[in-house]
Amino acid sequence: MFRWIVVPTAGALLLLVTVGVCRDLTYHTTPVMAAGAAALAIALAGTGWAVFGRVRGAPRFTALTAAGRTRVAALIASGLAGAVLVGLLPHAPGYLVVFMALTGLAMGLPLRPAVVSCAALFAAANLALVLSGSFSPAQLVGQDVAMAFFFAVGASTRSALVSRAEARAAQARAEDLLAQLRASQSAQEAAAALGERTRLAREVHDILAHSLAGLVLTLDTAEMIGRRAGTDPRALAKVLEQVVRAQRIARDGLADTRGAISALRGDELPGPALLHRLVRETAEATGIRAALTLAGEQRPLSPEIGLALYRTAQEALINTAKYAGRDGSAELRLSYRPDDVELEIEDARAADAAPPGPGGLTFGGYGLTGMRERAELLGGRLTAGPTDRGFRVRLWLPAGRDHHPAHQPAKAI
Repeated sequence: MFRWIVVPTAGALLLLVTVGVCRDLTYHTTPVMAAGAAALAIALAGTGWAVFGRVRGAPRFTALTAAGRTRVAALIASGLAGAVLVGLLPHAPGYLVVFMALTGLAMGLPLRPAVVSCAALFAAANLALVLSGSFSPAQLVGQDVAMAFFFAVGASTRSALVSRAEARAAQARAEDLLAQLRASQSAQEAAAALGERTRLAREVHDILAHSLAGLVLTLDTAEMIGRRAGTDPRALAKVLEQVVRAQRIARDGLADTRGAISALRGDELPGPALLHRLVRETAEATGIRAALTLAGEQRPLSPEIGLALYRTAQEALINTAKYAGRDGSAELRLSYRPDDVELEIEDARAADAAPPGPGGLTFGGYGLTGMRERAELLGGRLTAGPTDRGFRVRLWLPAGRDHHPAHQPAKAI
């Protein structure tokens, strides 16, 4: 739009100035003709350079570049040349060059520099008209009003263009921020999905591994007794006992799975209140000896902390059954302190128990990984390692009355 409005308008005005000045010069002396021709040439060159140079380059409204300073200098030169034409030929249209220079300076400069430079051209045009000696007060006032008008047009045009440029820049920044926000939301959704998959993987291990491991141990025992039983009624009774125990473990596993589904739906989560039952049922199902000791003043814990204690005890007990042997034992100690809670599970292997295999808790299987993840999500820590008698797992969690975990999961089960 700038190109299609400014170029034709400037071209028409320069043509009008050229025709009017050339016609007036024919009635003057040779020195006046020479000076007028030189002023006209400077006015045409300066205005043409400023107009066409601005069209070729996109308008800038921040700090002036070298090309911008050149255009300003060209406009000032053409404006002064127009003032000379006004003084030499008061009745010729040389004042139009001054008007174009004022408009261009007001459009190309910030307000303060524009006012200073345009005031200089304003004074030069008035002085030239006064020195010409051939003017009327009405002509002087009319010229001043016109110069003020063209300056105001240029300044208001610049203000509108600046506002539009700033609006476009703000829109571009907003679009960029929106794109960044969408990328951040996508990353958060991906991280949430990954965290949810990790959480569900822990639950599948904690629930199914506990039940299935006990079931496998019971069935292995039944198979061993059955192979040695022959027709011995007592041995067959033991096989039947193991089968009944396997059935109970399967039913308990199904109940635990249903409990996990209920937890996903927002029902109550297992916690310290169920530890006694967990210890008793695990001992009955696997044949190990297990006992739970409580220390400190018991108090309600957050569902996430209670679940972490329960799952850690569950995993540690099943690993005791897997590696300590049927005569193995496990001692659980749950200690309540003012600012934290600690669960320690220490087992003792049977004399004939095989050493833990590479897939077990000792060497970093998925059970240990899941327990550590739970502890870290709640701001706690889990340590595990062998002892002289067996294996020890220690879970520490901050559990003050006003404690809020820094990295608490949205809904753990």
